[in-house]
Amino acid sequence: MDAILLAAGRSTRLGSTIDKQLHRVDNKPLVIYSAEQLLEHNEIDRLVVAGSAEGMGDIQSVFQEFGLIRSCEFVLGGDERQESVRNSLTAVNSERVLLHEGARPLISLSLIDRVLFPDTACVTPTLPVPFTVAIGGKNMEQELDRSSLHNIQLPQAFDTQKLFEAHEQASSEDFRATDDSALIFRMGHTVEFVKGEVTNIKVTYPTDLMLVEEILKGQTS
Repeated sequence: MDAILLAAGRSTRLGSTIDKQLHRVDNKPLVIYSAEQLLEHNEIDRLVVAGSAEGMGDIQSVFQEFGLIRSCEFVLGGDERQESVRNSLTAVNSERVLLHEGARPLISLSLIDRVLFPDTACVTPTLPVPFTVAIGGKNMEQELDRSSLHNIQLPQAFDTQKLFEAHEQASSEDFRATDDSALIFRMGHTVEFVKGEVTNIKVTYPTDLMLVEEILKGQTS
């Protein structure tokens, strides 16, 4: 099976001078932690890595450094995440595809198992929302029932053709979503939830990076 690994993200909110997926912990970039874990799973044998035009050379360099480049095909990402996924799908050869991002380096093999084996159009890990959520601008307009809310994580597994069709329709309608499961859902397909992991942190802010660093150092010590 092919897996798409998104590695075109910037570090705008992280406040770093380098792309967040290239930040090193114990001299290993975050994207390499993600890539190694994906390729360790016996169902995944190839990565389609999406990088930015400015950062592609650096991405390819670290995959070469850690001996993973032969297991990868590199594609040019877009200005937005949705465009990066759409570009990556043109290089996918398998009937099902796993989607992950380089800024989530703490995925486990058991989480990949839970995502891969249900055979539905989309499978996504989620966590319950543990805090109060409200809708409004300056003032509260509505409080949401958190018992029915889900914090969506990656990796996600998809029927490749259905995901491709969902992206083509979204592009034709100029529809934007922050998550690919939403594109599948709006096509009328089933999106199945499986249990996520609290440690499956996406590095977005400096505090996220601090937590990830501590966990990774604990795993390697």
